[in-house]
Amino acid sequence: MGEFLTTVFSLPTAFYTVLLGVVIGYWLLSALGLVGGEMIDGWIGGDGHGHGGHGLGDHTLADGAHHHQQGLFDPLMRLGLGGIPVTVVLSVLIGVSWALTYLADVYLLRHLPGVALQIAGGVAAIVIAFAVAIPVSALALRPLRRLLRKMQPGPPRPILGQVAVVRSPVNAVTGTASMEDGGAGLILQIRDDDPVRFQRGDRVVLIEYLEDRNAYRVVSEDEFRGS
Repeated sequence: MGEFLTTVFSLPTAFYTVLLGVVIGYWLLSALGLVGGEMIDGWIGGDGHGHGGHGLGDHTLADGAHHHQQGLFDPLMRLGLGGIPVTVVLSVLIGVSWALTYLADVYLLRHLPGVALQIAGGVAAIVIAFAVAIPVSALALRPLRRLLRKMQPGPPRPILGQVAVVRSPVNAVTGTASMEDGGAGLILQIRDDDPVRFQRGDRVVLIEYLEDRNAYRVVSEDEFRGS
């Protein structure tokens, strides 16, 4: 056990031991609900948008990421890691790199003559281990990528032109309506300039998204259908 700890906390393994500790701490805090997945994912990339609090919001090495993110993650996406959550990719990369540097130290570096040569070899091992970890991680994560693609929901149904049911009084500044979306349903903000036009339970149609107010302009279902 003493030899194991000596290797783990000495160059080059110590470099990835620190990172691995951060990864383990992150996942433990996530499991306890003390941190959210967006802490790292939100920093690196990916962004989902949706109305009424139903955005996808999953941060991944997605093929449609922003241009500046594509440059950073292109090597990983070319190896098949696109579409996998960034936190998972980083965790596997760090874990594989840690294992490779540990093995390099045990079977090679400690047998080199002289401390200077061992230090130089350790620094080289840190870089080489990460380079080797990328294709190894891609191979290991490929089945997960296929699983995530199967679980990915289909494109959201267009909202404009859909029927909703008024839930609360509607005027130019307030009003809500519910809309069935095949799941739990959506609660949407709706607006109309006539404060007495719609009552609770009325069926309305969403005709325009008011971006500055994050709400939808509506008309009655009968008016929309011309009856």
